[in-house]
Amino acid sequence: MKINLISNLGEGSTLEDVGNFNRTIAWFIHEALEKQGVDARLVRDRDLLTNPPPEADHAIVISNVAMNFVAGTHKAVRGRVPSILSQLRKATKGKISIYLDADYPQWFKYFDHVFTVVKPQSKDPKCVYAGWGADPEYCYPDQDEKALFLDSLMYEFYKGRFNPIYDIYKKVLPSLDIKVYDPWPTYHNSVRLLWTQVQDILRKTHFHCCTQLGESGLTRIEAATSGALLVVPRALYKPRTMASLEHKIWSTEEELIKILTSETDPTNIRKKALAHSWDKVASRILETLA
Repeated sequence: MKINLISNLGEGSTLEDVGNFNRTIAWFIHEALEKQGVDARLVRDRDLLTNPPPEADHAIVISNVAMNFVAGTHKAVRGRVPSILSQLRKATKGKISIYLDADYPQWFKYFDHVFTVVKPQSKDPKCVYAGWGADPEYCYPDQDEKALFLDSLMYEFYKGRFNPIYDIYKKVLPSLDIKVYDPWPTYHNSVRLLWTQVQDILRKTHFHCCTQLGESGLTRIEAATSGALLVVPRALYKPRTMASLEHKIWSTEEELIKILTSETDPTNIRKKALAHSWDKVASRILETLA
């Protein structure tokens, strides 16, 4: 079986090219499919502007750029004839699917299957739970001194909506005897670490302090697989994903301090997180496409 995985990665990509959500997803689904004997091919989304996709049995769209290419809403493809979708249909014998964090209905009309990180709420048969994972080869406990990972403080992105949460983090964390890793202090910080460098940090941490909305921030499951407890402001709590990982919820400064001064159990936190895996994702995808 041949499956095209359409993202920001191409066939010449390496692990050093992995970084954001869609690249991480594409890389590790590719690896998991290959382990199961599938000829999984990384197809760079922007290459579709100049070359037709290679022939395949199935295709899975992963990046935002590719999604909008298929929908015809990206400025690079508006009014294009033939459309990217028609080119994909011509090159694909079977199904054209999309992989998303959740079941967003605007994509149903373009794709045969909508694979989701979380179990879908929609009853549409196109929606199929695929799940997510973290690679245990890179994600494992290596804690020493008490440490935490603070995700990006997204003051600008949320236009002040969660500023009180961020202000509590900024007040409380310096007052504690704990090392703070905050590799991206703000959302628009242009300095980005390699994916492997992020994992080096996550392995050292006892806590992962959440700062963002969304079902499926990948550092959450990567941190949990490395043995870190998720520390979640109540306003950002998403039970469809976070409930399956070891976590604590806080609303006040006192609750945050109590969590961050408690002892954790990295071995059991990791064990719970390992219920998720990219191998299981690949198996669910292949079962659906069979």
